[in-house]
Amino acid sequence: MDLVYVSYNSSKWIQACFQSVVQSVYNLKDIYIYVLDNNSSDDTVEKLYQCKKQYQEKLGGFEVIPSKTNWGFGKGNNIAFAKGKSDIVCFFNIDTELCSDTLQQLSNAIENSDSSVAMWELRQFPYEHPKLYNPVTMEAAWSSGAAFAIRRNIFFQLNGFDEHIFMYAEDVDLSWRLRSFGYHIQYVPEAIIYHYSYKEAGEIKPIQYVNSIINNLLLRYRFGGRNDVFDGHKLFWKVILKQEPAFENSRRLLLKKYFGHFIEIPHFRNKKVKGKAKDFSPMFVGFDYTTNRDGAFYVNERPSELPLVSVIVRTCGRPDILRETLLSLRNQTYKNIEIVVVEDGAPISKKMIENEFSDLRILYHASTEKVGRSRAGNIAMTMAHGVYFNFLDDDDVFLADHVEVLVHALQKTKAKAAYTFAFATPIIVKGRSPYSYEIKDYLGLHRHEFGRVELFHHNCLPIQTVMFDRDLYKENGGFDEKLDALEDWDLWVRFSLHTNFICIPKTTSLYRIPFDEKTNERRQKELDEALVIVRDKHKNYIPTLSVCDIAMIYR
Repeated sequence: MDLVYVSYNSSKWIQACFQSVVQSVYNLKDIYIYVLDNNSSDDTVEKLYQCKKQYQEKLGGFEVIPSKTNWGFGKGNNIAFAKGKSDIVCFFNIDTELCSDTLQQLSNAIENSDSSVAMWELRQFPYEHPKLYNPVTMEAAWSSGAAFAIRRNIFFQLNGFDEHIFMYAEDVDLSWRLRSFGYHIQYVPEAIIYHYSYKEAGEIKPIQYVNSIINNLLLRYRFGGRNDVFDGHKLFWKVILKQEPAFENSRRLLLKKYFGHFIEIPHFRNKKVKGKAKDFSPMFVGFDYTTNRDGAFYVNERPSELPLVSVIVRTCGRPDILRETLLSLRNQTYKNIEIVVVEDGAPISKKMIENEFSDLRILYHASTEKVGRSRAGNIAMTMAHGVYFNFLDDDDVFLADHVEVLVHALQKTKAKAAYTFAFATPIIVKGRSPYSYEIKDYLGLHRHEFGRVELFHHNCLPIQTVMFDRDLYKENGGFDEKLDALEDWDLWVRFSLHTNFICIPKTTSLYRIPFDEKTNERRQKELDEALVIVRDKHKNYIPTLSVCDIAMIYR
């Protein structure tokens, strides 16, 4: 495995970066390091040679490539890549550190991938890139250039990074060209790399800000149509004309780059990617390249302890839909999970679970006769052994870090309940066996700090977003079995009479809603009918509020 780095005045990162490599639980003789230095003016090159002397005997190889020219990110990586021979090449930023198991986790993912997967993206700590990925297949639309692996022959086939893109968006361009040939990108959240890219949350880097906008315009010439190009220029001028600039001189720097980018347009139009792969569809979302989740500057940390978590899945005779939910649970980075599946009715899903998910810790029960959603949930909670409970209905999915994030929050705050944000995804179902659908949008509907007044007024916590201590269930009971809708809202209201809910402003799950207008009207009618019943029930719930609580409500 080749590890490729590009350095530029990177002195402070050098020692920790390569020390983390040699501390890997991995066969170090299979690691070959290549570092291209872009004409640093500090003592970076000297420190690189010191590391080479210190570590080269432990590794398969360690080569320093000093340059008297600053070639930038793309060409620098291309030069270093050409020095290696390994079938798998990792491109890492110099301001990164590996965990002891990073390379082994990455290697496991590569070995378990089929030949259609050509690129693997690592998960970055403390700040994970917020772009959305498929939580079932773990496929990503593009990979960050700070931490990824790629098959050598594919990188060679693509002619490497486009050297006409100087700093930022080189990675998107490479990813999209790769996908245009029918290859796939897999996100590997178990392979963690610490990337010290920001000094503080929300930091704006002038070079990144300017180049990201201009390079986005260039990618529109290569991958987009006329409307994409036109929209890009509209967005640019909207930034220029907005009242508050991003930072001092940002307008001047943007305009200088903007008028300079026209000379590069022929290169991108001449090498336009028309998309040979049927499933390749580039996406421009403003100046981003896919839908982004909340939580760009959420500080990722691993839980200090690993208590058992019971994920409660209610299902009803639709194993093809349930399969995706279970796949998303298999992909969880937090592994101490017990999955409690209760099927409302005949054991239709039992065979699928036994045949396809024997690797998961699943407790399965079928009620035989129809008992309803609430009764099914209560049966599951009596079966569960976890310290924490989390519901996940059979048509919803967790992103890979959902359980990890919530467990860490509950441990850190000592709270009894916590929740994250979710995307509501309107879908058109195209087939039920096998299950196929089209997602029409990603809607962030409930994105707010916890407040009892809002919770008392309406159901603002999607069921799969909440994790709670089993003591809340033991002390306050489960679902009201007379309810067949809004039973989760009733449960959250009862719990909230005894505890606060901690909000983690990060999107970690998706729940499906119908796109069809008639189905939505029917669904809304059922909810409206249930609302009358629940409102009448809530007349008997008397909250105790302190003066401070009332003051916060007033504010």
